[in-house]
This record gives sequence, structure tokens and C-alpha cells, in this order.
Amino acid sequence: MPTVSSPDPAISNNAQSKDSTIDAIYAAGHWLLSRHRIAEAAAAFRVMLRASPRDERAWLGLGQCHERISQPLIALELYGTGAVVARQGHAPSVRCLLARARALTKMGLDAESVLDAADEAAERIGSEELLVLVGRERGRFS
Repeated sequence: MPTVSSPDPAISNNAQSKDSTIDAIYAAGHWLLSRHRIAEAAAAFRVMLRASPRDERAWLGLGQCHERISQPLIALELYGTGAVVARQGHAPSVRCLLARARALTKMGLDAESVLDAADEAAERIGSEELLVLVGRERGRFS
């Protein structure tokens, strides 16, 4: 019977290093955004998108940057693209869908179908935390 070897430690260390680098880029972008240094935050989130396009935090951060400089249509596109690219298994990113719903509401547009998609995605993922988050957001929009 063949034996299963353990993963190569070099590969495992490399993945951990990449994860911590992505976390550091996100932290820097978030810090810059909190200090209203929008252009610099956007640059950090763009770097993060190139390095890890499936990380929803990059899509959310860059979308937030565009919302803050009154570019809601670009933010909507970023959130929508993030929902697809940063999929969680077989479901779109719930947090990106919720950000899209918030942006639509700020623009005075109907977000019900996006909230329904977020609810369905949270159910598919099977996350009670995400279901509660969707319910909370639904309550904010009513």
C-alpha cells in the first residue's frame, strides 16, 4: 500500500509567508483608509488584488476607496466583480454582495435582488455568521 508523504515544508512555509504578506498589505491599506489617505490605500489594495485576487478584503477595500471619492459606479463594479472572483466554494462572496447592496441603496436604487443573492450564498456556504450578517443588513435597509 502506497504511503502518503507529508507536504513539502518549503511549500508550506512559502504559503504561510504569502498569507502573512497579504495580511500585512491589507492592514496597511486599512490603516491608510482609516487615516483618509485614499489614494495610498487604493494603491495598497490594488497590490493586494494582483497578489491575491480571491481575497474579498482587497475588493472591499478598493471599492470603499472609490465610494469615498464619490465614484459609486466604480465601487459597484468592484463589489460585483469581487463577489464572483472571491467566491467561497460554490457561492459568491457574501460580504462583496452586501457591500454592493449598501452602495446601491446609497444611490437610491433597489438592492433587494442583491440581498436575496447574499442570503442564498450564505445558505450555500452554510455559515450562521454570514446568515446573521445578511439579516442585519436587510434590517438596515427596511
